[in-house]
Amino acid sequence: MEHFEFYKKIFIFQDLQEDEVKQVLHLAKPCFFAENSIILKEGESGDSMYIMCEGEVEITKRLTLVLAQDLPKEKRMIHLKAEDGVSFGEMALLEQDSRSATVTALTNCRLLELNREDFLQFIRENSATGCKILLRLAQLLSHFLRKTDQDVVKLTTALAIALGG
Repeated sequence: MEHFEFYKKIFIFQDLQEDEVKQVLHLAKPCFFAENSIILKEGESGDSMYIMCEGEVEITKRLTLVLAQDLPKEKRMIHLKAEDGVSFGEMALLEQDSRSATVTALTNCRLLELNREDFLQFIRENSATGCKILLRLAQLLSHFLRKTDQDVVKLTTALAIALGG
């Protein structure tokens, strides 16, 4: 596999051997998104995750309270580049729920799409590899939860200060 080192940067693949990464990538469907196109839309149903092969994306979240017409309705959360070993939409592999953010292509993007049903079938048939991936997914989601907790504490503190309490 010519790009094994590239795919080894993807967090959920970091415990896998080359043949295991190849097996998982065999399930993925190549796709292309042109610059400025929306890859995932917050609130829509999702059933797959994406691995970035080329390009850059921006992740944004809708603001729940917009106080003035001229204020933005979305908050830019993060800017991602494929060469950094990027995947997104991982929660869709574990649950059928709405997307938690919008992902927009900042440049032309070449991605691999991994569908939930194909993924679940794979981990049922390949339990050792599946266990490694699921453990990495759990670690990733735990990281996201910990960061969210820290952000809530910061926001609560800022709000308390702003309200004079």
